[in-house]
Formats: sequence, structure tokens, C-alpha cells
Amino acid sequence: MQSYDSTRVAFLLGSGVSLPAGMSSTAEITERVLSGEGVWQHTNSIYYVGEDRSLPNRAAYVPAVLKFLRRLKAEIDQYYRFHPVRRTNYEDLYYVASQIEDSESGEYDNPAVQPLIDKILPEIQPVLVGNEDEGGPEWELHKLAGESTNYIQDVVWHSVDEEPTRSDHLDWMKAACTDHRLSSVDVFTLNHDTVLEQCLSKNSVPFADGFGEPVNRVRYWNPDSFDELPRARLFKLHGSVKWFQFRNGSVGIPLDGDIWHTKDPAGNMQLPLEGRPVILAGTFNKMLKYTSGIYSDLHCEFHRSLRHTWRLVICGYGFGDKGINTRIVEWVYSSPDRRLTIVHPEPEDLRRAARGAISMNWDRWETEHRMTIIPKAIEQASWQDIWDSLFGSEG
Repeated sequence: MQSYDSTRVAFLLGSGVSLPAGMSSTAEITERVLSGEGVWQHTNSIYYVGEDRSLPNRAAYVPAVLKFLRRLKAEIDQYYRFHPVRRTNYEDLYYVASQIEDSESGEYDNPAVQPLIDKILPEIQPVLVGNEDEGGPEWELHKLAGESTNYIQDVVWHSVDEEPTRSDHLDWMKAACTDHRLSSVDVFTLNHDTVLEQCLSKNSVPFADGFGEPVNRVRYWNPDSFDELPRARLFKLHGSVKWFQFRNGSVGIPLDGDIWHTKDPAGNMQLPLEGRPVILAGTFNKMLKYTSGIYSDLHCEFHRSLRHTWRLVICGYGFGDKGINTRIVEWVYSSPDRRLTIVHPEPEDLRRAARGAISMNWDRWETEHRMTIIPKAIEQASWQDIWDSLFGSEG
């Protein structure tokens, strides 16, 4: 029998809540990925955005990746040609590139990908062979596809690892976390940036994020810490630009920002596994990661929290993640007492862009009073607006 706590609230946040803080949009990141402007590869195999300091033997990597990604984009554009509100983005490019990599490397059998490979192979063959005069590398197809996913992930990472220009647009979130009428507040975010963490910390709002106290200036992943401070908890379901996995298998947040010169709890020097943060990119491929590593802990907490939560607030999320959408639909129908609030300035646009599992249930949820819409931008919404939508006369 599920426990019932009417004053327990959960929030699900997407990238829209970070845009007012100056974070790059999906469209802006996609443009940067496809242009390659200012992107270069270091000798550590990481791609950076800024002044080009690549060595000659690394200069051909970005052009090779760009030719491959632009060819993939042409195929994806063709697929979505009859979807007027759908535009190819970096998540789509990552997904298709990862499918090619997994199929060619034998990681996942995928016969449906082979016709695509056969179609594009003649056009990208010059990229695979390389150009000796330009110092271009020779590639196997799965290596080029894998390098392309690394490139996208690195551009995404550096595009959102920025200082927010403001945090007052999230004052309602601060108010929710400190409202003692609520027994607990769980915040689930799909964002890689740290806008929300900085907002809460700036306002001295205590919260658990799954990482323990610092040891040699590194905070290590410890999901048991969620039980130590249950009042407000933050779960980053797609990872964070500040999380790095070390070669001993642990995941930590280096407090000094230098991922290459940290010490483990015993005081020994440790190196990051790849030098890339622990984040998820792509579309349907993300679900394959939800049951492994740190993500299995996070999504287990997501499932467990929703089981005991009767009120869920969604803001800044476009309903594009099939795995997350499935969890929302199951949650709504698991009890007639579930109540969902969506904060969005253009609800009809959101509905049209949402995947079928959400859009097909939209009218029914409104008719049955399972869902309430607050037609406001995130920076215009208030905690009182959200409270009234959730509790109404109960408050």
C-alpha cells in the first residue's frame, strides 16, 4: 500500500528554466555543433570552444567530424520534412551517430541502420581515407561516428558550463524549498548546467544532491546522502557538467575545477576516466543508460519518489524524452488523486511539440482535472501561482 502525503511535491525541470539565465538554447548549441566555429581538439582528445590551440596533427579532426555530421543532418532533415514544428538538433545527430557507432562496433545489433550506412558511405569515403597532405587521420566508420559523438558532447558541455546571468527567475523554486507547509520537495532536472544549484546555494537553501562531504577537495557520489537531508533534494537525471568519473570507478565533483590534478581519499593522484563530464546526450539512446552506473541510482530515486508523490510540477520541459514521458503517464494513471501542473507560456505549442504519449492524453487530463496549466513564462510565474494550482482551497 502506497503511503499518502498530500504535502509532498515534486518538480520536473527542463532546459527552458535555464534560458532566462543566459544558457545556450538547443538551437544555438546545434548551430555551434554544425558550424564548428571556434571548436578545436586538444592533445587530450577533448574538444574545446575558444581560441584554436590545436596542434597540426589534430587540426583535421573537426573538419572530418563536420562533414560526417552534416551528411547525417541531410538524412534527418529528410525524415522530418513533413513535421512543421520539428527541426533537426544536436540530440538527433548524436542519436543517429551513436546508432552507427554501436552497429558498426557490434555493441548493439541494428539491421535497420545498415541501409543508411550503405547510402552515405560513398559520400563519406574520402573522409575515412583522410588527406595525407592535410594531415588528416584515417578512420574506420565506427571510429568516426564515435568521434562525432565525443565532439557533440564536448560542444554541449562547454556551451552550458557558463555562469548564469541571473537567478531571480527561480525565486519560486527557492520559495517552494523553504515553504514549511510542504513536508518535502524533490526536484528532478534534465539540465546539465548548474543554474538551479547556484540559485539555491546563493539563497542559503540547504539541499541534498547525492554527493557527500568533500574529501581532498572532491565530493564523491553517495546516494545514501539523499536520506540524510530529506527536506529538499535535487536529482540531475541526465548528469552534470561538474560530474566526472575517475579511473577507479568513482564519480566526483572536483571543487577546484581542475579535473586533472585531484587526489583520491587516500591522498593519491587520480585521473578522470575520459576527461569528459558525466552527461547524457541524444534522444532514444539515453534510455539505454538509465539502468547503468550513476543513472540507475538517479532513476531509481525518481521512480521511488513519484510512488509517494501526489503532486508534480513540470516546467521548461518539452516532453521530448520518451523514457521520462512514460514515467509521467504511468504516474498520472496510477491513482485518480494524482495532480499535474504545467508551467508554460504557450501551452498549445507545447502540446503540438510533445511526443504522442503526452499529446494524446492532454485533453483527457484537463477534462478529468488531473492537469492544470499555468500559461506563464518561467520568470513570470510565482510560487503562489503554483501553490494555488496544486492545492487550491486546501492551502
